[in-house]
Amino acid sequence: MHKAIGKARSKVLFSLLLLFSNLSTALTIGALPTLEFGMGFANAWTNTQSTTTGYHKGWNVSAEANWIFRISIDNKDIHNAGKEIPPPVSIILSPGFHAQYIYMSASNWLSDGSCYRAWSAIGLGPELEFGLEFVDSIIVHRSLLFSVAYLANFSNYTQTTLYSAYNSWLLKVSWNTKIDRGPAFFAALPLEFALRADGKSVLSGLVMGIRYEF
Repeated sequence: MHKAIGKARSKVLFSLLLLFSNLSTALTIGALPTLEFGMGFANAWTNTQSTTTGYHKGWNVSAEANWIFRISIDNKDIHNAGKEIPPPVSIILSPGFHAQYIYMSASNWLSDGSCYRAWSAIGLGPELEFGLEFVDSIIVHRSLLFSVAYLANFSNYTQTTLYSAYNSWLLKVSWNTKIDRGPAFFAALPLEFALRADGKSVLSGLVMGIRYEF
């Protein structure tokens, strides 16, 4: 009886060790530096204590420098067959830095007859990006990515000597398509929450651009 139980435990332990050893050999992590450039239009809604919410139109230019990590499980059967086809799904984790320049026109006329002045801002801060990459073939790679960044911004009211600094949180979802080993083209929807000195602004828009992996 005890011998049978001991044998059963030994089989279970051996199976678990075999499973973990297979996972450890199949799990691969690749890392590459990347650069990303994008531009697009932007909208903003600004609210202050003394005025109603004003609506702005504008545009932005952004750049990112990241280190992208791909975590995937290799398909041994495919590699043994002599076909270097990447895994169909990989996990993406990409820390780095985000920089942007935003220009906003003057807001619409508010109910009290005033408008919020046009302004521009330069922002820089750390960013963390994560998501999934889908491989249709050796050539086509697509990825759905989410990112969050904390930015320090330096702004100026257009045609004035009024300057200010503020912090903001940037959330972004993007869709990337890469052909072969060339650059990836992307479209992104950013959403930024800016804690400005004289009020709060919410910015959104559409950004399109290019990403290159070295």
